Amino acid sequence: GSVMTGAVARSAAIFCEGLLLEAVQEARIFPDSKTFVDMPMLDDPEVILKAFSQLHPAEVKDAVALRKFVEKWFGKPGDDFEPWEIPDLKLEPPQLMQIRNPEMREWALAINKVWSTLGIKHKREVHDFQHRHSALPRSNGMIVPGGRFREMYYWDTYWVVRGLLVCDMIDSARGIVEDLANMVMEFGFIPNGGRIYYLDRSQPPMLTAMVQEIYKTTCDKQWLAKMLPSLQQEYSFWMSSQGGRLVEMPRLGGCRERQYLNIYRSVRETPRPESYVEDVETAKEAQGLGRAPMDVYRALASGAESGWDFTTRWLEDGTGRVEQGTAKLATIDTCHVIPVDLNSILYHVEKTLAFFHSELNAEDVAAFNKYETAAKQRALTMHSWLWVGTSYRDYRLDVGTHSTIEALSDYAAPLWAGLTGPEGFNPEVLINSLKRSGLLALCGATTTAVDSGGRTQWDAPNAWPPLNLMLVEGLDRIPGTEALGDCLCETWLRNNFITWQRTGFMHEKYDSFEPGRFGAGGEYEPQVGFGWSNGTALALLVRETRVKTEESVPWGDVQVMQTPARIGNLPRVASRGLMIRSPSNGQLKQQHMQRQVSPTWIAA
Repeated sequence: GSVMTGAVARSAAIFCEGLLLEAVQEARIFPDSKTFVDMPMLDDPEVILKAFSQLHPAEVKDAVALRKFVEKWFGKPGDDFEPWEIPDLKLEPPQLMQIRNPEMREWALAINKVWSTLGIKHKREVHDFQHRHSALPRSNGMIVPGGRFREMYYWDTYWVVRGLLVCDMIDSARGIVEDLANMVMEFGFIPNGGRIYYLDRSQPPMLTAMVQEIYKTTCDKQWLAKMLPSLQQEYSFWMSSQGGRLVEMPRLGGCRERQYLNIYRSVRETPRPESYVEDVETAKEAQGLGRAPMDVYRALASGAESGWDFTTRWLEDGTGRVEQGTAKLATIDTCHVIPVDLNSILYHVEKTLAFFHSELNAEDVAAFNKYETAAKQRALTMHSWLWVGTSYRDYRLDVGTHSTIEALSDYAAPLWAGLTGPEGFNPEVLINSLKRSGLLALCGATTTAVDSGGRTQWDAPNAWPPLNLMLVEGLDRIPGTEALGDCLCETWLRNNFITWQRTGFMHEKYDSFEPGRFGAGGEYEPQVGFGWSNGTALALLVRETRVKTEESVPWGDVQVMQTPARIGNLPRVASRGLMIRSPSNGQLKQQHMQRQVSPTWIAA
């Protein structure tokens, strides 16, 4: 059923649909479509809609008149929040004080201070007059990503929680996760973000992993038991045959069990309110390709559900019908792609839920078996449909074959979830495939092997924090990958640090080819802050290096991802003993010329 009821439905009449939304967005009185839908109402929605209905038809088309109308009836975007004085914020968290290198320790402590600038809580009126706000009320304070992202975002929060735990802010982390769990109980799932216009979709299901991280830190079984019903409810949301996110696959290899995998699929069939103008333009272009606008709007919203908004993974590029990097957003078809990362995350959810049941009640074998069997069955189905001999790959339902796009999600997500290929397969095959993929670049693992020229932000040259942490921690599970894991960790921290020195900010994404540059491209201007970047950097700064040596690497050796002829020659570095110096312009120029990993260093 619809989650738009009561106060939410009243607010949605302004912010999610209708003539007022259409008029304001199409007049483009704000450069960013998100601005209007984040503005709190100064009166009840019914009063505002009545006043709007009394405007002269000419005024409805007049940008100046509309701006005056909006200024009269709406507050400023972000007026529904106030700063959150984070109660457990510590200036010198113990884990950060143990970082041996003074420059790195100072940087980590500076990142820790950024939490206070990203901490917000809802004002009292959001709770008292929910029908006047697009914000979904939350009882605890929250950490937002930063910039235009003024509210909580679902999957971002996992990396935020990781950073808070490193900074010994356990109570804050718990409160944030409890609010997400409450959303599951209220809506049946966790929306993409903390606004009513995000209620058409979710995001990668990372809640179970958040609870796991807090439980690892606290060993609090009482809290775990309190969280478990929400985790099971969220899993049911993804596995429901009604929601359209579960796809039954043909049975292969004499398999008796029915085989299911998951896709991203929003219920939206209209433009996203927060990207209204952009979606209308994309749909117009798609009509020229013979596509129905409704399908395009659903595909765009589903791409947003994936967290990868947007990438050539969801475009016609992935079918091989169009030259890679040139497909238009109008070809987006997210719902016909079976993503490696979503299914890896759900495998991790199933394994973790089985573990939680064994922790809370070892005698409840049935509950343990339910999730353990589901995980085993998913792994079998993934290896039937998403394995291409040496690595994982998205499967395209529209053309009945694997995607032509090689993506970091083919490696980072399975490795993080504990998947390394079919049973009995040597994990080295997957690791060697990663080394040959072209995804390991000078300044971090890049997002896909396709450089889209900035048209889609989840492609090369951008490198994203969550994927890089997943990759390093996935490699940390596998013997024999010590040097590679340490090297990727070093590479990521080095680039973050240089960019911090140059700009004074942590950024949402980074350029994987050129040191000191933040990422670009996509639907909006690059953002700073930044929740998941801070969490990723802090988690890697306190990570124990696996190659035990005190040797440190000066900047001149930073081409670790391109020049060594053999994996054994990679510099062996202790994260806690990093020595980082800013590069000279000459070095930067030289490194820019050698943008990607040379395949020569892959040879064993």
